[in-house]
Amino acid sequence: MTRRDALLALGLLGLGTGMMGACGGTGLLIFSQQRKRTPVPASPTAEPTKTMTPQPGPQIVAREAWGALAPDHSARNEGGFYSATNPGGWRVYDQPLPEVYNTLVVHHSAFLEENDRATLHEIQDLHRGRNGWADVAYHYLIGRDGTIYEGRDVGVRGAHVEGANTGTVGVCLLGNYAVDPPPMRQIEGAITLMVWLADWLQLTHIATHRDFNGDITECPGDNLAAYMPRFAAATNLTIGTEGYVPPS
Repeated sequence: MTRRDALLALGLLGLGTGMMGACGGTGLLIFSQQRKRTPVPASPTAEPTKTMTPQPGPQIVAREAWGALAPDHSARNEGGFYSATNPGGWRVYDQPLPEVYNTLVVHHSAFLEENDRATLHEIQDLHRGRNGWADVAYHYLIGRDGTIYEGRDVGVRGAHVEGANTGTVGVCLLGNYAVDPPPMRQIEGAITLMVWLADWLQLTHIATHRDFNGDITECPGDNLAAYMPRFAAATNLTIGTEGYVPPS
């Protein structure tokens, strides 16, 4: 059985159709095999200019530093660029980001590899491969030691919440928090990131993946969901999906 087969059998992956949420079930998988990553050629279409983020902010490990692959604009479920005739395509926001975002959505990865970098690689491979998305679904990911990693460019629509990707910023904590408690250093790293995002993006609400898609996922697990009041208090955000309004 391959690694992806094992993940699928335990229901740890999103359903991978269209622009659906990215994480799923409850089991814990820890892998030790190092995998070789084969880059997928991107579309010849020029990549949009990378979104500039304000300074100062928390220290964030850039995509290039953890070895992320470039977005694949030939992806079967997020191929090409967003347009009226391709609404599911790669959408680069053309409005100021505080006018786009209103809700921060909390996820867990639902599995771990032997270290952060290997886990990040596996997440991106699964999202690009099995789910057919152009890139990793989340905008930011947080290691168990609190390290913050850049995911999908925050100036681009994510692929982390079914039916509510447009205008939600996705934050994923590495680990399976249906089974384990999150390390305190990871919680502290998450709060640092969330406070910055809430201020910069002028957010109003914070929610979990299952708040939006409870019929298909338990993400981020009870052990992480228990920290939502603490996240809300630190960021001065309201818990829930009521503040979500997709941008025009």
